[in-house]
Amino acid sequence: MCGIAGILETGGRPCPRKKLLAMHAALVHRGPDDSGCFADGPAGLAFQRLSILDLKGGHQPMSSPDGRFTIVFNGEIYNHRELRGPLEAAGWRFRGSSDTETLLAGFSLRGTDFFRDLNGMFACAVWDAKALSLTLARDPLGIKPLYFCRSGGALYFASELRALLAAGVERRLSPAAVQDYLAYGYVHAPATLIEGIEKFPAGCWMTVKQGGSSITIPYWRLPGESEVRADITEAEALEELRPLLGRAVRDQMASDVPVGVFLSGGLDSSLVTALMGRAAAGPVRSYSIGFDGVESVDETRYAESVSRFLGTRHETLRLPAGILDDIGALVNCMDEPVADAAILPTWYLAERAGKSVKVVLTGEGGDEVFAGYGRHKAAYVTEVLESLPSWLQGPAAPLARRLGSGAYFRAVPLKGPADWAAAETGPRLKVAMNVMTPQACAAGEQEWLRRFEGLKGLNGLLAFDLQTSMADQLLMKVDKTTMWASLEARVPLLDQRLVEFMFRLPPGLKVRFFRGKYLLRKAAAGLLPKEILTRRKHGFVLRCNNWMRSASNDICREALEGPMLRDTGLFRQEELLKGLKALRSGSSNADSGFYFRIVLLALWLRERRIT
Repeated sequence: MCGIAGILETGGRPCPRKKLLAMHAALVHRGPDDSGCFADGPAGLAFQRLSILDLKGGHQPMSSPDGRFTIVFNGEIYNHRELRGPLEAAGWRFRGSSDTETLLAGFSLRGTDFFRDLNGMFACAVWDAKALSLTLARDPLGIKPLYFCRSGGALYFASELRALLAAGVERRLSPAAVQDYLAYGYVHAPATLIEGIEKFPAGCWMTVKQGGSSITIPYWRLPGESEVRADITEAEALEELRPLLGRAVRDQMASDVPVGVFLSGGLDSSLVTALMGRAAAGPVRSYSIGFDGVESVDETRYAESVSRFLGTRHETLRLPAGILDDIGALVNCMDEPVADAAILPTWYLAERAGKSVKVVLTGEGGDEVFAGYGRHKAAYVTEVLESLPSWLQGPAAPLARRLGSGAYFRAVPLKGPADWAAAETGPRLKVAMNVMTPQACAAGEQEWLRRFEGLKGLNGLLAFDLQTSMADQLLMKVDKTTMWASLEARVPLLDQRLVEFMFRLPPGLKVRFFRGKYLLRKAAAGLLPKEILTRRKHGFVLRCNNWMRSASNDICREALEGPMLRDTGLFRQEELLKGLKALRSGSSNADSGFYFRIVLLALWLRERRIT
């Protein structure tokens, strides 16, 4: 796990070394073990390393023996050992055992076609000194971040947005992205909060040549509706699923340094822990976090129950009562705001776990791959309704809405992306438009939704979630908080082979009798305590209502009353102050979660000096 950055002067000027070094320094937290810079005419590459594999080797930037190709790479290639044989047969003589060299060898011999063979999480850049071109690539599910922009006749890229800002690119706030953030709590790809800076698309590569011309090519896609195996039985699916789960966890345990697991006590992280126990030579190190005085959101009793059942070396951490008062310090870690209160306990857990291990596995992806959310059940019900004769659909829909629960069932039938997005945002998009100026609202069209036109049904919604909230919110939360602690997080339930398999299964194996994760629960039977298999989903949350409403909360008051938001010209200050007053009066109409997003944005603007 590392941080990468670089510059290509597309006009042919020499790479500005001062800017490259500034980008390099901005990423030191991502890799304190080693570092390196490389410059060759118009190109410059920078690297910060967190050593996980081949501790003595694996230095980057790494060049091919003939000097033509030079690579910087962030992430892990889990199948790199099995890829080495064909590369050796093709003539490559390996000098070390790192996955970086495997990636370099594959690109040197096969070019961009090699990306299709990779199973892992990665963002990389390769400079071709002969062709005078730079190639960027990102893993299929967007597990590892990669940002890029064009500015002043140059292309800049980096693992974090902060490195691009350190290079001096323009800091102009995007009104459309601000509205998107306030409605959803994050910004949908390819946009960021800064105009001109984009998230590099997942599952794609791009080659930029001197002169500035470029081409972006997708090398991977999720299996589509035509590839669903409609005739597969439950027994057959389980027979294939169980080995895939085991292999994904074993592959992602590969490390030359200590490995642990974040164990929340939910089904996903508990199953990952159980499979780790089967593959490990000794007890697994597990970590959970509790909330003193807030029993309704404290899952540590379940995590400790799983630990006892599996025999892990468990550590339960307690979140300090005043943790929300440290939110200003957290904002710098976030790089770009993600308004998920769970980022605080994740950050705290990463800071503590990072003192004893350098790698953790997590349960991220279980809901999005195996259908664990209420919206997935509602989407499946919609699919079932639409399969009924037309004369039955009318009376069946109200019955489905009564049998289900939550906002998504109230919105049944959910026809596609526009319905899914509307059900998710609820009233928050309207509130956002109320506190923003008319000019800012006019710029806030939801352009990102157009990427998902044509998706439908449960599998369509799962694909939508993987490529929106999973990639742009949850994975970025995990990456930024763990890397701030120089800790590598891996997500075995997002193993590429596992994801492809699940998207080829019919919806009825994922949701059954208004219950999600049907097949995953079956696969976990016998591996976990029964209470874990049957308990309802419980989010990893931190309640912030009382903190937001406290009259003594200077952080909120300064954020909403101060100049950070006013100076952007995007907000109606009088509406923000009305909202603050309603919060403090205890009004049930005041959405504390929405104003939590605004507070984070204001603190981020102050930290990044953006207007």
